[in-house]
Amino acid sequence: MNSSRQVWDLMSTDERTLAEFMLNADGLIGAARAHQHLRDTGASLSQATVSRMLLRLDELGVTEAVGRGGRRLTETARLVLVRASQHRRRNQLIDDIFDEADRSELIDLLSLRKIIEVEATTLACDRSDDSDHLALLTNLAAYDDHSLCGGDFSKDAIEFHVLLCKATHSAPYALIAEALYPEMHRLEPLIVAAAHRAGERSRSSAEHAAIVRAIIRGDAEESRRLTAEHFDTMIHWLAALSESEFAALVMRAEEETER
Repeated sequence: MNSSRQVWDLMSTDERTLAEFMLNADGLIGAARAHQHLRDTGASLSQATVSRMLLRLDELGVTEAVGRGGRRLTETARLVLVRASQHRRRNQLIDDIFDEADRSELIDLLSLRKIIEVEATTLACDRSDDSDHLALLTNLAAYDDHSLCGGDFSKDAIEFHVLLCKATHSAPYALIAEALYPEMHRLEPLIVAAAHRAGERSRSSAEHAAIVRAIIRGDAEESRRLTAEHFDTMIHWLAALSESEFAALVMRAEEETER
């Protein structure tokens, strides 16, 4: 499995199901046991087809034969599947936060991001380069263009925060941003709606621009202050809503997302 992502993409749904079964099964897996599991999950396959499937998984480097006792996952495949399982668990946790639309958890999420990004912007002042500055400035322009044209700028908004973390040139910050932040764009329509409710439609854009200027100047103290205030603003917008107002904004944001 020289490229685990490529191999996973080449596998059929039944092959993935079988590989995940082997991850958690006790002992070696033969064709008969594999066939029974796939039949139990609703697949309509013959045992001969399953035997050929196992040979293909051998060729892909996903499984390996152990004598005549059956097959097991290769160590590389096991690591890939464990990682994939962890990613699915992460995505489910994120889905639960947004699907339930619990205001306190959304505020907790913003508070956590505030802690991360206040430190990230400090590092960015010291470590960012011209290419980082250009990426941030380009993002600001896209945000404003989409906002003025009435387009969807929620992805621009969250991309700003991804770029901010990447400007630290720190693997841990970049990992957090790239692994978790893309899912956060679902929160943006709600924040935008809350901003409109507060009569501050363009405030986030202005705050983003001020943070970027501080980073380009290398002013760590100012960038920390501005970043903290930016998150405090969003938290205030959500906290100031009544329960009925919050529920109405959630419904409106969901309707706009579905359009």
